[in-house]
Amino acid sequence: MELCSQILTPTDVRIRLSFPAATMRKHFRLGEGTQSLDFQVRDNHRKVWTFRLYTRKKDSHPKPVLTKGWIDFVKCKDLRVGDKVIFLVHESGDELEIRVKRSIKLLGQEHWADI
Repeated sequence: MELCSQILTPTDVRIRLSFPAATMRKHFRLGEGTQSLDFQVRDNHRKVWTFRLYTRKKDSHPKPVLTKGWIDFVKCKDLRVGDKVIFLVHESGDELEIRVKRSIKLLGQEHWADI
């Protein structure tokens, strides 16, 4: 089941990934007084990546971002602005996956290819 997906921006590939607040509230539980949570995902090669989900301490509308581990993932996968990142959760609910796609044009039509 897809948790969320988004097209990468310059900030997403250089500094941190903006993470949808609705997805954070629904699928991740930050302890009271806690601004961050580390979690693991598997990529399409079954490699495990650890990311840190972080929210601002004094913001009434937290803007969650992925910090720790994210830039290493970007570099390893050679991600670019315009690529699509998809977070998935298994039916069992105990494992998260990450998929990355790149837009390519074939015969004048846009297609999303796995990276």
